[in-house]
Amino acid sequence: MSERLFIRLGRTADQACSWLVWSEQEQEIIASGELANAQGLATLSERAGNRPIDVLVPASAMTLTSVHLPEKGQRQAIKALPFMLEESIAEDVDAMHFTVGPRSGEELSVVAVAHEQMQSWLNCLADAGLKVKRMVPDCLALPLQECRWAAMRFGNELLLRTGVGTGQSLPMAWLPIAMGQLTSQEQDVTVASYTEMALDGVALEPQPLELPMLVLAKGILHAPINLLTGVYTPKREYSKHLMQWKSAVIVVALACVLSLVNKGLTIYQVNGQVAELKAQSEEIYKKVVPGNSRIVNLRSQMESQLRSLQGQGSGAAFFTMLDGLQEAFKQVPELKPNSIRFDSARNEIRMQITAKNYGQIEKFKEIVGRKFQLDGGTMNSGEDEVTSTLTLRSK
Repeated sequence: MSERLFIRLGRTADQACSWLVWSEQEQEIIASGELANAQGLATLSERAGNRPIDVLVPASAMTLTSVHLPEKGQRQAIKALPFMLEESIAEDVDAMHFTVGPRSGEELSVVAVAHEQMQSWLNCLADAGLKVKRMVPDCLALPLQECRWAAMRFGNELLLRTGVGTGQSLPMAWLPIAMGQLTSQEQDVTVASYTEMALDGVALEPQPLELPMLVLAKGILHAPINLLTGVYTPKREYSKHLMQWKSAVIVVALACVLSLVNKGLTIYQVNGQVAELKAQSEEIYKKVVPGNSRIVNLRSQMESQLRSLQGQGSGAAFFTMLDGLQEAFKQVPELKPNSIRFDSARNEIRMQITAKNYGQIEKFKEIVGRKFQLDGGTMNSGEDEVTSTLTLRSK
């Protein structure tokens, strides 16, 4: 999905919250606004829909610093971070949440934020029914653009990024004193400036003037630190729609397995390896259909299971469309469906798919496009896979 909802929370629930919906595919703002306080977040739940939600939190509510930590033995040393920062943090380190950021030589960036503060933000989001997987200090969402620092005025604060994983938020009234201290031991500092401003002791490199929330929205996806780690790591949840269409998913799974098994049997028969494939196929069948361990005729039993599950769906149109997908799954066997939703009102199937490369997805779309009206979403590349979202309608 190319549209995302971005929210910037205040330090407390009484402070204003900014939000923006951005379409990466269309490169345009869908909607934006400001809420008087965190109680208004509930009004964003309907607007959020199925869009991914990314949250920015004020750097003024935490400490962004770095520690001298050799790369050798880093895993063991990280456990001692609270004690290494005990003297530089005014609060009790046992009440702090620590998140490790990127490394620069032997300097490791670290963010420390109170557990009480984290719980306050997460409670506000939970009360509004908003589930997020990314929470980033706002200053780290400012793109450096090949400069040493980046700065932007946001309300009465100056968001200042002073490195890949370091930065802070300064009240505008503090700038004359703060900038003098920050630049006293720095030379030739270039600053990517996203709002019109004057800063002493540095060379400003003006960037295109855009809505502050848009600048942060574009930069948050490349931010080097996500505060939702450790005890705050989001739990993996199964999609409600996927659970609702459990029978339909099993039908597709069985259809895919049957298609793969048939193709595999042909290949292995030619190579004289039928026995090995049969054992593998039976193992797959047992996993897909738990509780059915007695196998007499694998193909016959799988077709029987498929026929029985087809009776549990929500209409002939849905299964007719599924049947039309079998040829595409046969020709692109390494492509797999992650989730499937059927909208009976629109008579359309929406599904998320995963493949090993872009070529497999394009081939799958070409085959499917012969039988369906196809709307393809953006393709996102991971470490070793590519995902995309497709919407199919009958011609």
